[in-house]
Amino acid sequence: MKISDVAKRLGLNPKTIRFYEEQGLIAPKRADSESWFSTGKNRVFGQEDLSRLDFVKKARELDFSIKEIQSVLDYYDQGPACGCGSRTRVDELIDRKLAEVRQLKQSLQELEKKLIDIRANNAAIASRLAAEPNEPEGEFLIADYILPASNKAEK
Repeated sequence: MKISDVAKRLGLNPKTIRFYEEQGLIAPKRADSESWFSTGKNRVFGQEDLSRLDFVKKARELDFSIKEIQSVLDYYDQGPACGCGSRTRVDELIDRKLAEVRQLKQSLQELEKKLIDIRANNAAIASRLAAEPNEPEGEFLIADYILPASNKAEK
């Protein structure tokens, strides 16, 4: 199977497949070819190459780095013929990724609370200005508009 066929089949860009080859994640065989448009050694992808590329694609969708993917493939290549040695490595990476996602989720929730609080502060400022149209808006500093309501009371 040629690179263009593999790209269509797996939904990858041929440049991406070449990049994965450059990174050592795949090593398709080369075959001599002579046609009117190309001369040389073309990549010929077998079932093992397709399987590895499919794994790489799915791992990248899970935000695994090239280095992490390479470590799993190394376990796979060096482990028992069943490939089951790489399963524990995948589990380790998933656990690490889950911890990262949970930390990011917590950080995003904290940021959301701050933004909601700031919006409430800005609504209070707008309400105060609307209630007292003669009060100059200059009383408020630009930083007041990104200050949480809880910090405004301290000021």
